[in-house]
Amino acid sequence: MKKIDIHHIARIEGHGNVEIQLDKGKIKNIELKTVEPARFFESIVGGRHYNDLALIVSRICGICSPNHTISGLMAIEDALDIEVSERTRMLRKLLVHGSFIQNHATHLYFLAAPDYVGLPSVLPLAESDPVTLRRALDLKKLGNDLCAAVGGRPVHPVNAIVGGFTDEPDPMALQILAARLRAALKEAVQTVDFFAKVEIPDFHPQREKLALRAPNGYAILSGRKKAGISALNAGWSKPVSQYHDYIKEQSCSEDNPALFSLLEDSQGEASPFMVGALARVNINWDALMPAAAGAAKAAAKSTGMKKGADNPYLNNLCQAIEIVDALQRCAVLCEKLAVSYPKPSVERGGQIDPPKAIEVRDSVGYSASEAPRGTLYYSIGLDSKGYVTSGDVITPTAQNLACIEADLRLLAPQLEDLPQEQMILRIEQLIRAYDPCLSCAVH
Repeated sequence: MKKIDIHHIARIEGHGNVEIQLDKGKIKNIELKTVEPARFFESIVGGRHYNDLALIVSRICGICSPNHTISGLMAIEDALDIEVSERTRMLRKLLVHGSFIQNHATHLYFLAAPDYVGLPSVLPLAESDPVTLRRALDLKKLGNDLCAAVGGRPVHPVNAIVGGFTDEPDPMALQILAARLRAALKEAVQTVDFFAKVEIPDFHPQREKLALRAPNGYAILSGRKKAGISALNAGWSKPVSQYHDYIKEQSCSEDNPALFSLLEDSQGEASPFMVGALARVNINWDALMPAAAGAAKAAAKSTGMKKGADNPYLNNLCQAIEIVDALQRCAVLCEKLAVSYPKPSVERGGQIDPPKAIEVRDSVGYSASEAPRGTLYYSIGLDSKGYVTSGDVITPTAQNLACIEADLRLLAPQLEDLPQEQMILRIEQLIRAYDPCLSCAVH
């Protein structure tokens, strides 16, 4: 029996190892191990007032902080029966899409792309292909600037509060953002073209895929009675408040602190499932903006990408398609917000969209949003004074980990005849295609 250890997989968020056991050249087992300590972020919010929650949970992740902020706020609003305005929902969408743009650009160019151009990192591109590197940096900066304009800063937003925002970009800033977003579409389409041309394995695991779906638009926020969770293969749609009924978290082993999530069916059978860009694009295929739909159609000629695609390596391509979608979608949102910009009154303290009167009570609220890496679930319990009594967070990577490990084992027969270096590359390519954040999978 031979053992191959891949220690500290490079170019992912967090720290993880892969252990491969071979018997006479055949792969007997592949195991993905997270080597991050427990973070207890659900316990940290216990006993805190609901007004403090968003600022605390935004620290769970420096990449997905807008999602944790908005998901925490939506869970509180669900618990307290607060309905926000359409303007607030539009601003929240801008904030979340900003995190999509900056995260996807970072992952695609700085973490994933080196796998397909024969480079150890993106840094050599500064000399060999400075145009591509500049494209990556420009897209990431645009995403950061969008988050800063709406949230007050690019990481850990401060403007979003229960019921609304304390501030928002003025009409001129919104119009400038819209122009920049539209101008960046060319670079985003070039990103799709790049990932449509890379060589990926012919690999088609039959995994269920979950994502938010709404009657209209590309769903990224659950809101209240707006969007539910849909299963691509099974064809069902369920309220976000029922996520505990079908998603079961469990410890995978004593020496692995990460939690794995499994999808439980009506017969009690549990199986791995996938969340993220591939799941979202599949489930919301018909809701893509025209530029993204066009880019996806063009990519299909070389990749076979279509509604129902199941190759997890295509998650990279779908992230690129989502950048195009987010740019065009956010440009439209900025233009609508600029035209309908309200005048803040002195009575409202300058606040654009203040929350209405809040009746605090013993209650539990539920929410979900689409973070860059997949669906993020929240449930928050409050007492009659507005203090947190319970908290539950299921991050995207905690949902994808079981799927990644199952895919690695299914991929094994394709790896056995490869040189060890090529075998390791294929394994790391698959893991990086999921864009995991192992730090967020332990809690």
